Amino acid sequence: MIEAPVFELQALEGSAPGPRAILRVMQVLGHLAEHPQGRTLGQLCEALGVPKTTLFTMLRTLQGSGHLEVASGVYRLGPPAVALGAAMAASARRNFPECARESLQSLSRRTGETSFLAVLTADGMNCRYVSVIESGNWLRFSVLPDSLKPSYATGTGHAMLAYLPPAEVEAILERVHFEKLTRKTVGSRKALLAALARVREEQVSVTDSGTVAEVMSVAAPIFDASGRVMAAVSAGGPAARMAPHLGATQRMVRGTAEDISRTLGLVGDWPPA
Repeated sequence: MIEAPVFELQALEGSAPGPRAILRVMQVLGHLAEHPQGRTLGQLCEALGVPKTTLFTMLRTLQGSGHLEVASGVYRLGPPAVALGAAMAASARRNFPECARESLQSLSRRTGETSFLAVLTADGMNCRYVSVIESGNWLRFSVLPDSLKPSYATGTGHAMLAYLPPAEVEAILERVHFEKLTRKTVGSRKALLAALARVREEQVSVTDSGTVAEVMSVAAPIFDASGRVMAAVSAGGPAARMAPHLGATQRMVRGTAEDISRTLGLVGDWPPA
């Protein structure tokens, strides 16, 4: 079990730490988490827009508490900061999908479409929908929470399968029976592999009439703190309404997937290299 370290912010130069100081500390830790190779004082000043004297005092305090380590002028996260991040990521994962609810509501509001989260079943054959925010439009795509749909045929399935290790994808492909749910459903191993390659190239899946005729979905992968794909977020609705705004929807879905991944503790690139 991971125990979160007690985080004590010492007064800087004899003054009480206010909200701005606390925010700056979090910005420093977050920036260094995204750059595990470390950053110099100058690089941190430039990235965060903090005066050098103020930042140096803060870094010295964090170094004294063990939250930062420095070698040859390069600052890196220390063990207490790493443990704190791991504890926060573990907490977010335990609270999934509730921790993503606000992001999901925002996506539905901005796109005007139903938004939902899905995870793969243990065998990878199906997507299970674990959270749904329905569109306010009278004509909308409805998804029942906890319902299942085949991963080979859905946008959320493609978004997750595309980022699984190749051996796991191969094991799933060996068991898939390709059934044409609509005339546009992916119907072969070759077609599915091509779809997964497009997802990796575009970082988003666009599926038109995959399981329901004339319904389009745009989905993107969600990663946990280790960089493993663990879910997908999607916006779905009538294809005729979504098609004219496809580019904007793709950007919003990608952004939402990255935001949720960050909540779950992902640092560095999204999607992970």
